[in-house]
Amino acid sequence: MKRSHVTLVAAAAAGVAAAGIAFASGGPAPVQPTDPAADTVVATASWQARVVAPARRTDATIDRAMRVARIRAMPAALEVARDEANALAKAAGLGTGRIVGIRRDIAPPGCWDQETGRFGPGRWCGRVYTHRRVGRADGTTKRVTRSRHGCPVPKRATIRITVTYAASPR
Repeated sequence: MKRSHVTLVAAAAAGVAAAGIAFASGGPAPVQPTDPAADTVVATASWQARVVAPARRTDATIDRAMRVARIRAMPAALEVARDEANALAKAAGLGTGRIVGIRRDIAPPGCWDQETGRFGPGRWCGRVYTHRRVGRADGTTKRVTRSRHGCPVPKRATIRITVTYAASPR
């Protein structure tokens, strides 16, 4: 094999290894949002809403119930953000105006958030493990683990938002 082929093969192998490491690490780092404009007030808020468990539990029905609960939580989260923005603006001697930007805060790409699925993104059904202690005849205890397929429904869904308001001097 010629020296140029060896170099080419080594370069290709290094590229494949680098791509594999980048893929295994969850991809590129998330892009940070830019700083807000000077004449704005930014407030972040979160709110929770109860999830109504569907009659038939599947990945799709639980995901739909979570979306509905998040939508129900949005007005309250927006109200909390508005109160926080008003308090910040008042402390700085400003007044708040109209909303100029709103963003739902989610986990960055490559990072898993339990709000999107207990067993991974969009996966609410999977192996559920239970543990218990069993007493033996000699007085010792043994930990017994059992597993079954299940689709546990979260009790609450949380929404996190960041709202940017226009600010004006008082």
